[in-house]
Amino acid sequence: MSSDITVVERLFEMTEPAKKRGPQKRPRAVTISKNKKSLLVDQNQIKEVFDFWVLTFNKKRVVLDEKRRQAIGAAIHDYGLDACRDAIVGCSRSDFHMGRNKNNRVYNDIELILRDSEHIERFLALVSDDTTNEEPF
Repeated sequence: MSSDITVVERLFEMTEPAKKRGPQKRPRAVTISKNKKSLLVDQNQIKEVFDFWVLTFNKKRVVLDEKRRQAIGAAIHDYGLDACRDAIVGCSRSDFHMGRNKNNRVYNDIELILRDSEHIERFLALVSDDTTNEEPF
C-alpha cells in the first residue's frame, strides 16, 4: 500500500501549479494527463476492461500496449469500471462502428471507444437508449 501513496505523492508533485509570476485573474486549472490518471488505477482493472473488449469483439492477436493502457486507465479513473464496459457494449451496438457504413470499415478499437469524454458518453448513450441506428460522429 505504501507504493500507492508514493504514486499519489509523485502525482501531486507533478501537478502542482507553477509559482505565480505576478498577479493572475483566476487560478490555473490543473489537468492530469492520461498517463498520470492510469497510474492511479489498479492495473488489474485495466486488464479486466481490455479482456472484456477482446471478448466482446472477438479480437485475435491484440496487445495491451502503453497507448491502450493509458486510454483505459484514464477512462476508468474518470468514469469507473462499469461505465467503461458499458461504452464497449454501446460501440458493439453501433451499426456505423461495426462496419455497416459506406466504407465497410470497422471502428471498434479500445483506444477509440475510450478516447475522451465525448466518445465514452456517446457510446454510453447507445446502451441507455438501446438504439442501433445512430448517426456517426
